[in-house]
Amino acid sequence: MVRYVKIFLVFSIGLFGVAGAISNFLEIPAIYGSVENVASMAQVPEPLRQPWQTTNPVVVWAGVLLIILGKIVAALGGCVGGAIMLKHVNASKEEFARAKRWAVAGCGLTFGLLILSFTVIAEGGYFMYYSPRLEGAAAFAFRLAGSFGLITIFLALPESE
Repeated sequence: MVRYVKIFLVFSIGLFGVAGAISNFLEIPAIYGSVENVASMAQVPEPLRQPWQTTNPVVVWAGVLLIILGKIVAALGGCVGGAIMLKHVNASKEEFARAKRWAVAGCGLTFGLLILSFTVIAEGGYFMYYSPRLEGAAAFAFRLAGSFGLITIFLALPESE
C-alpha cells in the first residue's frame, strides 16, 4: 500500500509539472514582466537596491527559463519516475528502490530549483518581497518547495516490505 502512496505522490508532482509548464508557456509575456520587475528591483527602496539590478533581457530570459525548467523537471521526474515505479510496484524491495531513482531525482531537483529560483535568487538576491504583486508567488513557491521536499524525503525512505 505504501508503494502506491509513493507512486500517487510522484504522479501528483508530474501533473503539477505538466500543468505548470503548459501554463507557463501560455503566459510567457506575464512571466517575463514579473521576472523583469523583480530583476529591476523597481519596488525596492532606493537605498537598498543592489548593483546587480537589471532589465537586461538575457538575465530576464534566464529567469523565465529557470522557472519553466522547474516545471519541466517536475513533469519528467514525476511522469517518467511514476511510470517506472508503477511498472515495478510488485517487485522486490531492492528492485523497487532502483525503480524509484528517477522519481527521487526529479522530485529532489524540482525542490532544489524552487529553492534556487525563488528563495535564493528572487527573494535573497533581488528582494522580491518588496513587490506586493508578487508576494503570493513567493509564498506559493515556499509551500510547494516544502511539500516537494517532504515528498522527496518520504519517497527516498527504504522500503519495508
